[in-house]
Amino acid sequence: MAPTTRDKPNFVAMTAGKAAFALLGTFAMISEGNQIVEKNQVSDPADSIASALTSTLSERYGAHAVSAPIAVNSEDTGQISASAKDRARYIVDVQTVGWGFGYFPTDWTHYRVFYNAKARLIDAQNKSLIAEGFCKRFPTESEGAPTYDELMANEATLLKAKLSTAMTECVATLQAEMFPQ
Repeated sequence: MAPTTRDKPNFVAMTAGKAAFALLGTFAMISEGNQIVEKNQVSDPADSIASALTSTLSERYGAHAVSAPIAVNSEDTGQISASAKDRARYIVDVQTVGWGFGYFPTDWTHYRVFYNAKARLIDAQNKSLIAEGFCKRFPTESEGAPTYDELMANEATLLKAKLSTAMTECVATLQAEMFPQ
């Protein structure tokens, strides 16, 4: 059993100033978001989620877990299975579908960190999907939400903490959805 790893997806930093510029603003949000991720070494939660789910399955069913993740860049179970050839029978593939932060529509000075992921358990031998789950974290209340400066302070420590919380919540959600006891 092995987790996958993927290239980091685009990170969206939605600020009110950039949102005013429609399509050009979208490109600016992605550009700024990717710069924030690179400058502050923000990790994609998908890798940690995949490792945690692999550990859960290994402990629960006694399967041998391969520590080195398998690099993939496809959605196709056949191609992912081919990437795992001779390395693992089962693959835990987790992909970040969307991540970033944005202001609240009624409070442009405070921000919510959002995260969405898709996870799949793939049988590499049969090239088939065994289980699939989704997780979504999208805060709706602005009370207690941080400002942009608070999110970015100390090398984006608060942003990283909020993504870590999203990762923990996603692991619990995906374990319950995909591997109920």
